[in-house]
Amino acid sequence: MDGAKRTRLMEAAMEEFAERGVELASYNKIIERSGLSKGTVYYYFDNKDSLLLTVLDEICERFGNAIGNLGLPKTKEEYWETAWEYHSRVIRFFVENPLWGRVLFGLFKDVPWSEGYLEAFHDRTTRFLDDLIARGQEIGAVRGDFPPKTVQHLMHTVAKVLCADILGHYGLSGGEFPDGKQANMEKFMFMIHDLSRRILTPEEDLICCRHF
Repeated sequence: MDGAKRTRLMEAAMEEFAERGVELASYNKIIERSGLSKGTVYYYFDNKDSLLLTVLDEICERFGNAIGNLGLPKTKEEYWETAWEYHSRVIRFFVENPLWGRVLFGLFKDVPWSEGYLEAFHDRTTRFLDDLIARGQEIGAVRGDFPPKTVQHLMHTVAKVLCADILGHYGLSGGEFPDGKQANMEKFMFMIHDLSRRILTPEEDLICCRHF
């Protein structure tokens, strides 16, 4: 499919998925929104699911471009600076592309993680975070009392809850951020960064005051 037609179809699909969710989205409505003929669309995509795979590929590719060439930290001192930059790029990506965020939040809500395409999307978009946690354990910046996979799964769950609740509260799940978008973004950034440090910092590096 040539570039202009593909763009029209992708935009129509994202709008329909964002508004109605994956389960209720209508394939015929997507085709109608795109302004393309049914014959043209069916030539490339047999059904809604095959189109959804392409939508997810599109989001994955753009997400990867947003993360860019961010490298893994080499020292313990660099770790949280890298983590902050990673989280900043992720949040900025969804703030600047609220429609994509709405598609994903609806997908996470409606579809079990066991679904192959969603699991594959999850693996692609969290690859850098998984590598960052593993490197953090190697250099002593991240707690090592659990295997990397356990810590990664914990952080994926935390991120999913925060994104669905906090970003949705700020308006991402229903459109643009309200006035004060930058302030809201920074507030969210501080929250996810602070919570990450509390969960991941090795016990020996924490300064704890306990009252018995």
